[in-house]
Amino acid sequence: MQSAQATEPFVVKRHGLGTTRTALALGTVVFGLMVALTLTIVVVQAIRGESIREPLEAVWLAWGGTPLIFAVGLPILLLVGAITAIEERREEDDDDVLLTVDDTGIHLGGEQPRMIPWGDVRGVCRLERHEVNDEGEDTWEPHLVVMLLDEDALPRSTKAWGPSCPWPGTHEILGRALPYDALATAVAQHAPHVPVSNRGRVED
Repeated sequence: MQSAQATEPFVVKRHGLGTTRTALALGTVVFGLMVALTLTIVVVQAIRGESIREPLEAVWLAWGGTPLIFAVGLPILLLVGAITAIEERREEDDDDVLLTVDDTGIHLGGEQPRMIPWGDVRGVCRLERHEVNDEGEDTWEPHLVVMLLDEDALPRSTKAWGPSCPWPGTHEILGRALPYDALATAVAQHAPHVPVSNRGRVED
């Protein structure tokens, strides 16, 4: 009998600076450092018996009071972020799910979500396509491709092999790309008959 762990869905979610929770965590750290700096100044000046006002003004009123304005506005932003994070927990946020591998098939997330049942899948592969970015530079972009054709019937263009999406996690700021071995293991658990391959750079 298959274990519960083997049938558990493999889910890859969006991480990095693009998520509300990460931005909230970073904002909390910054606010904590600001509070710590203020308390340090107060304690040090109190121990010395010197003016507390002057160093506080030097820190918070520099650059036209920008640090003070930021310090006042940050708690409001954190409150809004906390409310948003709570709402996200209550609601299933499909926009943050980049990939799901389960017993029914492969679910590609992102801008054009799609579910492909295992019965239609002939293979899953990672490959890199030659593309031109927004700056006009030639790059090789990694993609995850769900192949709907047998190996001997694959056309030259990889875009005709089946549904594809950017390799999960590749374009996220401070994110982490999906390890190829993790994908291969997930597919092997849910559909052992489906081959997984890493084809590297492929010219269309």
